[in-house]
Amino acid sequence: MVMRPGAAPLYKQIVMDVLAPPILAALTWLFSRGWAGSVQGGAVTDETRGRQAHTFWIVLAVLYVVMISITAYGYFS
Repeated sequence: MVMRPGAAPLYKQIVMDVLAPPILAALTWLFSRGWAGSVQGGAVTDETRGRQAHTFWIVLAVLYVVMISITAYGYFS
């Protein structure tokens, strides 16, 4: 395969595929927790915590799919 100019080597892309989604999902969780705390007056309800946990896993899964798809597209095209 011929690498595109400016593309990262495959091992760097794989490292980003593994590390970026959990970091971005954790930031999403952190910001949503902060927003919920400010809106709910500092006491986040259990319902909100459950919804945020559910959202964290959805965001994590979507980010993994997107990152791996981008890497596969860049490698095979």
